[in-house]
Amino acid sequence: MNLEENKMKVTALLNAAFTPGRLVAEKRAAMATYINPVKYIQHSAVVPDGFDGLMSLVEKFDQQFQSYAVEVKRLIAEGDYVWAHCHYTYGPDDPRGKAIVEIFRFEEGLMVEHWDVIQDVPADMAHTNGIF
Repeated sequence: MNLEENKMKVTALLNAAFTPGRLVAEKRAAMATYINPVKYIQHSAVVPDGFDGLMSLVEKFDQQFQSYAVEVKRLIAEGDYVWAHCHYTYGPDDPRGKAIVEIFRFEEGLMVEHWDVIQDVPADMAHTNGIF
């Protein structure tokens, strides 16, 4: 198990899935490089289970948003897990976007399980530290 390699795979997966303008078939092929499509278990409350469930979310993003982006702010890896603290933006209608922690479990070099924690980026905060 190579923790740095797993972190790079998570970044590559997020970039492959959430880059607008790529064909869905291209995204599917790129994502299958990093995910075990047979074993993939989804725990997110907003995404259907399995690899096809994740693909349905990716297709929904392409249909719903003209422009969107994910920026990985930090990565932490330990054992079979990688945590990615990300900033998702959804174009001009949602300029602040969401702070999302993506959690992936790896098995034999591929992602097999996913959880997330999602928070809207607030307009105002009780401090000046920023959310990221």
